[in-house]
Amino acid sequence: INNSPLSSVPTRNSLPNTTVAVGESDVTLYLDGNDRTARQIDFTEGVVLNDSAEKNQGDSAVEEDYKEDSDHDGRYGQNKKESFLKQVENLSSILVIILEQVISSITILLPESFINVFTVMSRFIFSSFKTNNETYNHFLANGESSEEDDVLRKVEKLKNFESFHQICELHGFSAESHLTHTVDGFKLTIHRLNPEANGFKPNGKAVYLQHGLLMTSDVWCVMLDKNDNLPFRLCELGYDVFLGNNRGNKYSNKHSRFKASQKEFWDFSIDEFAMYDIPASLNYILKLKEIDKLIYIGFSQGCSQILSSVSINNDLNDKIEKLILIAPATTPKKLSNWLINSIINFDPQLLYMLFGRKILMKSVMFWRRITYPPMFVKLIDIPNDVLFGWKSYNIDIMQKLVSYYHLYSTTSVKCVVHWFQIIKSKKFQMYQEQDYFQPFEYPTDKTIKIKKLLIIYGMNDSLVDIDVVVGQLPEFHDMRFTQVKDGKVVGQKHIVENVELSSGEEQQDGNYKVKLDDECSELRIYGINKYEHLDLLWGKYMNENVIKNVVDFIH
Repeated sequence: INNSPLSSVPTRNSLPNTTVAVGESDVTLYLDGNDRTARQIDFTEGVVLNDSAEKNQGDSAVEEDYKEDSDHDGRYGQNKKESFLKQVENLSSILVIILEQVISSITILLPESFINVFTVMSRFIFSSFKTNNETYNHFLANGESSEEDDVLRKVEKLKNFESFHQICELHGFSAESHLTHTVDGFKLTIHRLNPEANGFKPNGKAVYLQHGLLMTSDVWCVMLDKNDNLPFRLCELGYDVFLGNNRGNKYSNKHSRFKASQKEFWDFSIDEFAMYDIPASLNYILKLKEIDKLIYIGFSQGCSQILSSVSINNDLNDKIEKLILIAPATTPKKLSNWLINSIINFDPQLLYMLFGRKILMKSVMFWRRITYPPMFVKLIDIPNDVLFGWKSYNIDIMQKLVSYYHLYSTTSVKCVVHWFQIIKSKKFQMYQEQDYFQPFEYPTDKTIKIKKLLIIYGMNDSLVDIDVVVGQLPEFHDMRFTQVKDGKVVGQKHIVENVELSSGEEQQDGNYKVKLDDECSELRIYGINKYEHLDLLWGKYMNENVIKNVVDFIH
């Protein structure tokens, strides 16, 4: 589906127990289609053995033994070289981490006047590089404080606002803050956009939005154009909109027993989000509204949190009417950079020694405060490109000046170590305490019973393997796969009961309407051409790519 949702559609039971797919130079043998386990068998000549070829195997056995002996020394030398290179990679990774910490420590000790000199130098350098964006050029020439430009004034305010309430007020909305408690003692802030309080007629339904890793509820509402913010659009349509905040971020930093200065406060991973945070937040909203179900919208890790939570909290199936997954990162492939892939393979104890047991890279907040804004944008763009291969061409430069300042919030080192374990194992699993303990794998394909599900993903998103995501879901009776380019639909595929329908059949088939009743399970997937991870939060064509599709699905 990553190449095109129209070329091939994965279905959970489409593979028999033993399938052989022949390529030009290799054969992939699927030992168990349902579990999607496979091993690669490489044939140097691209020949598949059949009954007539088996009789020639004996004649070649002696020759193979001779080749094996002669190749042994070569393989030993190759393995030794790879081992040496691996050690160099690991050492390089450690040195980079230490270097960042040393630079941060030194910079903190520098006097403010010295830092201001670097800011002036940065402004001079960036002013020499003009762009096609006249507003940005004006910013480089005059700074944020220009009173002549409405966009620049709005950028300055949105960039510097620290409160969700301030962000909403700038867009003409009033917000509420609610506090809920988890079973293990955390106090979570939930923000609310009440349609009635904002002058819109309530429709009686509630929507809950959950942010991604290292984020807060702010990320949903910082688009410069009010109409490009999904929560505002939903509120205008009468939905009671609630926005969650994970334990450990700036809005949810209280605990009944521990202080944020204690390492016990930061002893959490995705497991705690699944076991405690999601159930506490959803149950609070349902009780407050006195309703039975709500609509859940997740971005990135917010998708992982709900899938893992529902898979181990069976009662949540009955509390979610519809589920929307935007850029669902459940089991990412390896990252784009060899340096970070080396860090992923580190022993957790080494990672804790390098990053500590509390907050992950809190120095980001320091750099955000002292760095010239265009320089800070570069400090985000470059690592995103190096780590994930993201070019961010779909996010306007003025939008970056706002969004990137709300991109990072605090979380635990353990949470990121957990993600490294998932990437390394290629399994959506619980945190692994010790190597000799087998981690519990979230049974998302077996225990999730939510009937209506929408997925929107960027087809250039290195963190989302859509085939893996679909494989982690239960079977659906009705599936639609849509490819979108430049805000326009460029192709569709519709499958009912594992049978692909043409557009004519959809109109003529008398059984078609029966299969789309309320009891039918539906999966809708939108692949956005040339879009990456953050594009689905802050990219152009937000209305066409995300908001319209979400509204059509839930309305």
